[in-house]
Amino acid sequence: MRMILRNFRMWWQRPRNISERSTDRKVSFLELFYDLVYVVLIAELTHALAHHVDLQHIAEFLFLFIITWWAWINGTAYHDLHGNNDIRTRVFTFLQMFTVAAMAVFAHGALGETSAGFALAYAGFQLILTFLWWRTGVHDPEHQPLSRPYALAFLITTLLFVASVFVEPPDRFAVWLGATLISIVLPLYLLRSGRRTPSVQAQLELSMTTTPSLVERFGLFTIIVLGEVIVGVVQGVTSYPELTWQLGGISALGMTIAFGAWWLYFDFVSHRIPRPGTRWVYVWSYAHLPVTAGIAIVGAAILNVIDHAADPLPSEVRWLLVGSIGTALVGIALLIWTLPPRATTAQAHRMSQTVIFAAAIIILALGFSTLETIPLLAAIAVLMLLPVVFGLVYWIKREELPA
Repeated sequence: MRMILRNFRMWWQRPRNISERSTDRKVSFLELFYDLVYVVLIAELTHALAHHVDLQHIAEFLFLFIITWWAWINGTAYHDLHGNNDIRTRVFTFLQMFTVAAMAVFAHGALGETSAGFALAYAGFQLILTFLWWRTGVHDPEHQPLSRPYALAFLITTLLFVASVFVEPPDRFAVWLGATLISIVLPLYLLRSGRRTPSVQAQLELSMTTTPSLVERFGLFTIIVLGEVIVGVVQGVTSYPELTWQLGGISALGMTIAFGAWWLYFDFVSHRIPRPGTRWVYVWSYAHLPVTAGIAIVGAAILNVIDHAADPLPSEVRWLLVGSIGTALVGIALLIWTLPPRATTAQAHRMSQTVIFAAAIIILALGFSTLETIPLLAAIAVLMLLPVVFGLVYWIKREELPA
């Protein structure tokens, strides 16, 4: 019996203390599997927006995407900080995946007829994270000044989402909004209060130390939303009985826009750790929200652009396209600002940020233009690739310099 208990404890370990966090670990297959369930959830949200392009549905998409993004970032951060390669970590990761899959089931009508199911599914996810964050403080008393208020906030938001089921819409969604604001504002409050409390400040500095594995997870989430752009192109093309030159040109330009977004993020941002300090890490983390939300909306916009390949582009689709791309590029420029410039490329670091931001502003201005579909997409693609060309030219010139 003692041997069984000893073996059980070996495979059912306590949460890893924050001071034991590995700074050179690789992203595990469990984490990749965990991210996969968010592919389905984001796809449901994006497809719902693609069929209803108006301000109301854009606002609804953004609200639900923020909830989704917040769920992902907390599940990801917990695993990076406290996860182990044991049965306990796997069991609780699978439980989270159950609830996220349930959210995906109810996502299409999350602010309509299936809102109660979505609220309960998200409350289930929150309850799991509440327990996990609370347990970190139980096993690591030094972490309690940070884990307890975090777990308390999760418990409050869980109860609010459960209580919202008994409230009729639209008041139900007001409860969701209040709960979401509590979740998102809490880290900022802890940052402010931590200045006055040494124990909280010490734990904040440990938890906000960005590791290469966490940087990679953010890159993987960006890949997820980039996939929605590809899906938008493919679904748009397959809805036509035959392929025309115009449809082929629009599809190719849509793919080019996806390639440009990938190149900008993974060449200028990914694989680089933000500047040291909790403020920089917070900005770096939150700046991923407009980047990923913007790219996901591009998928819905591209699908609508292809659907209107034979017609003049409606103004709402035009603004959805340029607005989403512009938002993503502004977010990428903000991310570059949070990264420490290398000593030999400091000037290029600042210039690339400026070029990407300028491209975003010009793309947004194209919303006022009367360009037809192909010229509009071509102009957007060129503007997105300009920073790439700038980076390549700078790299070639630097390589040509004598050692």
